[in-house]
Amino acid sequence: MIHGHGHGRVLPVASSSDFSGEMNQSAHSSSDPSSSPLYSFHFEKPFPPPPPPPPQPGAYVVQVPKDKVFRVPPPENAHLFEHYTRRAKRRSRCSCVRVCTCLLAAVLALAVLLAALAGVMYLVFRPKRPAYSVQALAVSGLGGIGNASAAGPFSPAFDATVRADNPNGKIGVHYDGDASHVSVSYDGVVLADGAWPSFYQEPQNVTVFVAKEKGSGIRFSQSVRGQMAAAERLRSVPFDVGIEVPVRLQLGKVKAWAVPLRVRCTVAVDRLAADAKVVSRSCDMKGILFWWN
Repeated sequence: MIHGHGHGRVLPVASSSDFSGEMNQSAHSSSDPSSSPLYSFHFEKPFPPPPPPPPQPGAYVVQVPKDKVFRVPPPENAHLFEHYTRRAKRRSRCSCVRVCTCLLAAVLALAVLLAALAGVMYLVFRPKRPAYSVQALAVSGLGGIGNASAAGPFSPAFDATVRADNPNGKIGVHYDGDASHVSVSYDGVVLADGAWPSFYQEPQNVTVFVAKEKGSGIRFSQSVRGQMAAAERLRSVPFDVGIEVPVRLQLGKVKAWAVPLRVRCTVAVDRLAADAKVVSRSCDMKGILFWWN
């Protein structure tokens, strides 16, 4: 049946078949509540985490995957550590050996250079050892030493006449008298002290000079006084003359550094007087490294 109202719209009447279809569809869909118009579900995605704050100037953010973070170091790390440790030790040993080798090579090179220089100097200058001797020894202040009444302190004095012979043809010798020391002793007891004069001795030169030594307050034991008196009666009183003086060699126009010259002489005189004569003498020189016989 169709009802019409004026210009109204004509609607078809639903048939029974249509209701049956709807009922059947609703029956089938009743098992799924979500398909029913009575239920409505809203599925929303979770909010994403907030982004990390931007790094500060000069700082860096390093992201490490979670599966690469270890609470316990893996075994291969220990092997790598041992490997690098052994390699570092080998490098350290090699460095020490290299440094020692370089130092040894430098020392050997310097020794060879000095030896070559000394050889050249020897061939050019032909150095010879100088000679020193005590030509005379005047004695005063020891008169009457054998007398028992002369037991008081003595003030002996000596004038030693020294001869210095420089046989070198190209080497001169500078003597520094300010730092020199000349002594005269008897039986190990120093009786007087003096100095060596300062002068320059030219090549192939012989210089004779007098070194004065003085002493005071010397006391002798009775046995020493008797021994000295007996030696004087035998006309052979021995004295020891010690000489220490710094010298500088003049090699052409080059003046070398100062080296100590030490001379020890044993001199025997016939009597204890100013006009005493030397009856025996011998000298030994030490301390000059640049002279050979």
